[in-house]
Amino acid sequence: MKSNRALSITKPMLCVGGMGVDIVEQCNSMPAGKSDHLSVEAHWLRGGHASNVSYVLRLLGAQVEFLGVLSRSSLLREILAEMEHINIDLSHCPRTDKSPAFTTVVIDRQTGCRSILQCSRKFPYIGIEEFKKLDLDRYGWVHFEARNKLDIIPMMRAIHNYNSGRTERIKISLKVDGCYNENKDLFDMCHYLIFSRQLALDLGWRTVKETCLGLDKTLPLPHSIQVRRPNILCSWGPYGAGCLDTNGQYYDLPLPAGRKPIDTYGVGECFTAGVIYALYLRKMPLPAAVAYGNRVAVFKTTRMGYNHIAKFQIYPVTIVNDDKMSENYSEDDDSNQLSCTKFTNRPSKSSGDNLSTKLMNTFNEHEENMLFMGGRTSN
Repeated sequence: MKSNRALSITKPMLCVGGMGVDIVEQCNSMPAGKSDHLSVEAHWLRGGHASNVSYVLRLLGAQVEFLGVLSRSSLLREILAEMEHINIDLSHCPRTDKSPAFTTVVIDRQTGCRSILQCSRKFPYIGIEEFKKLDLDRYGWVHFEARNKLDIIPMMRAIHNYNSGRTERIKISLKVDGCYNENKDLFDMCHYLIFSRQLALDLGWRTVKETCLGLDKTLPLPHSIQVRRPNILCSWGPYGAGCLDTNGQYYDLPLPAGRKPIDTYGVGECFTAGVIYALYLRKMPLPAAVAYGNRVAVFKTTRMGYNHIAKFQIYPVTIVNDDKMSENYSEDDDSNQLSCTKFTNRPSKSSGDNLSTKLMNTFNEHEENMLFMGGRTSN
């Protein structure tokens, strides 16, 4: 058995960020001003990028811990019970009596357009004092969402100090979906920079390759100086994803063909979790991991919610190409405000170690080659 093809039995992952409640209303058309309007469907869901990434990682079979400030409000009781039920570690999360952060989203079913109302009430964010209480020797990967750099920079520095002089080092990934200028200082502190398509468009980048190359140019030191540089990844909705490795090699990974999606809510979190899982536990090279993330994202859209992702256990997954990908599919779903899981979905029963042991199989040459189907490289 080749070590780079088997599921790696490694230390747990840690996802650092926020958790809240999202209220999602679906309408047949967007309400006009000063008019009464009825929604055809409504749900309240778990919100927060890091909390949803941790959930998907666990469904894929990873051992994972979530670290974020949790409200004691009864609104989160069942959501937290669901996470604990599938063995996501919440033991280090500080608690507060404050009401949880929440977002209201109105979706037009005809066009896929969304109106987002985010509560301006500030909810506490995890800080360095809570992070210092962790035993970093427990973790092999830490994923952050770019929120407040004054909170995150000390955490990343603590990890780099831990890594200094060690052969077994913690990897750092960072998801950026807003506050570009405020969070630029974080970019070269991570090993994997995962960027939002919507933020890229807001900054004037019109393609995924332009985004990856543009981000690379913003890093403070050129390639000629041998210092740590992040691998740069960006999902581009129905057009797939692209990535730029630390050597400046760009890869274009088109999205696999699939049915018209049923639920694209949280697709960005599925892509992120799929990539991290493939890099860390499957030890895949970067372009293969991005292709894997694409497939997890497409598989997510085949049903409502997240729990069916637990069936995405052996690669590759066959997805019937009986319809074109909907034009309403949007990577906007991966923003922090829109990251949700359908809590009202069927319960996901704890499987103990079964999620991991079912994945302990080798890739054969055909499966490994499938990871690169459609992938193109360019300098």
